[in-house]
Amino acid sequence: MRTFSFLIALLILLQSCTTTIYRSTLNKDNFSAVQTGKKYTFYENGKPKYKARVSSMDENKIVAVANSQEVTIAKNDIRVIKKNNPGGTTAIVVGSVAGMTAFVALLVSLVNNSSPEYYYY
Repeated sequence: MRTFSFLIALLILLQSCTTTIYRSTLNKDNFSAVQTGKKYTFYENGKPKYKARVSSMDENKIVAVANSQEVTIAKNDIRVIKKNNPGGTTAIVVGSVAGMTAFVALLVSLVNNSSPEYYYY
């Protein structure tokens, strides 16, 4: 039961594997990591987060497509831009599950191959 709980907690944590591309408090007005054609999650001041694919960037704004609609985002209003990393998340989850499976198999083989004879002195 403990292993199952650990795996569930690990999977929940790994669902949120994202990379912060831009943060207004750290790299003010440096949008060099944002690439056109890529999908990002935008956090604006006073608005809920949303996902959009960047179609073009200007000096003062980012033009993106969210829910099949073109949106214009003022760069001054952006707090955080994050990029999801599903490939990395998948690799971590698969590696973790394979590692746990190998560990359990090793323990089972050690228990099955142990001698049933105990010597007491």
